[in-house]
This record gives sequence, structure tokens and C-alpha cells, in this order.
Amino acid sequence: MQRPIEVPVGARKEDLDTPALLVDLPRLRANVAALGSSATDEPFRAAAWIHKTPAIAHLELASANVVGIAVRGVAEAEVFAAAGCADIRILRPLATAAAKRRAAKLAESIRVVAEDDGVAISEATLAGAVAVSARVTSVPEPGRAIHDCGQKAIGRDFGDPQLVGNERLRAIAGSAEHGVVTYPASERPFAIGDWLRLRPADTATAFALHDFAYAIEDGRLAATWPISARGAFQ
Repeated sequence: MQRPIEVPVGARKEDLDTPALLVDLPRLRANVAALGSSATDEPFRAAAWIHKTPAIAHLELASANVVGIAVRGVAEAEVFAAAGCADIRILRPLATAAAKRRAAKLAESIRVVAEDDGVAISEATLAGAVAVSARVTSVPEPGRAIHDCGQKAIGRDFGDPQLVGNERLRAIAGSAEHGVVTYPASERPFAIGDWLRLRPADTATAFALHDFAYAIEDGRLAATWPISARGAFQ
């Protein structure tokens, strides 16, 4: 298990060792607010299975239109229930006797929904808010920079990441430990130590690869959030 990066709240985001999973806190709050201002007042459940992070779930639940959360399995439900979430839909069928027993136990203290009850599930709250930081570690030739955010930190099953702020350059989650940015030789060259942000092709995969998410506001660390339901697959 990772240890949280030991920098104080208020530190610059660039002071976090890389790779680190960053959440743009103002963007997250804006997305939640937009969900809460829906003209139809349609109730939603937040897709907590994407971020697996109780702190984010509580921000989502602060919206008037969010009535609960949705998770993939019983183990995730147990984590979020222990963190104070009281209305949880379990998306995966309760196919085993053990899963049914565990869900029944949860239902003694919270509302557990095991079938589709018509409440929509929103996946919008993290849109544009998540990135993984990286540092350039070498520039082996003109037009190619190597950084320290590889497949183990950002994933690749759903495609390559994007370089935030310079999306026209090609970013590749190359090996397990390293990634690559390619760029025209006529561009300003990268240098060892340059700080990058990479947008994952799949947010859920990125959260599944980290133990902690770092909330960033005004370029500085606002909070460190354990991704408590990571690995809760049952």
C-alpha cells in the first residue's frame, strides 16, 4: 500500500512527488453544483464505484438532487457504509449466498438497493477534474520526452492519456513505470524535471491504481483523501 505523500496542506501541487492522482477541487464542486441545479429536479445516485473515495462521495451527497450512491459490489458498499453513506445501490447481482448475507447485514443499518429502482446514476461529477502528475525523467532525443507516469499509475486499457494544457502533443502510457510524450522537433524542448499533468483515458482505472487522491485548489494541496474502496472487488 502506498503511503500518503508527506507534504502539508497548502503546499504547491508541484511539491507532491510524482506520479500523484490529482483532483481539481473547484471543478469537482462546480460539477456537483451543476448536478444539483438540474431544472427537472431529477434524483440521482452518484457513481461512487468510479472514485472509490468516501470524501468525494460526501461532496456529491451534499447536492440536493443526489439521494445516494452506486457501487459495483458488496465490499464497496461496506466501505462506503462504514464512512457514513446511508443509501447505496449495489449494481452487481448478488449471485452468491455470502453476498446476500453481507447485503442483508448492511440493510439492517442503511438503505441497500439491489435492483433497478428507476433512480438515474450520474457519472458527471468528476468530468475534467482528474489528472495524474508526472515529471520528465529523460529526453533521449529531439521530439521525445520520457516521464515517470506509466501504465501502473494511469492505465492504458481504454486508450492513452492526454497532456493537460497541450493536448495536441501525443502522450503514451508506454511501459509499466514510464510514459512518453512525443512532439515536433521544432517545439520548445522538454527538460528533465519538467512537471506534467496527464488526463487518464478512464477515470475509474486511474483511481483503482492509487491509494490516495490529492485535492488541489488554487494550485495548492487542499486535502489528502484515502481511496478506501480500492481493491474492494467482492
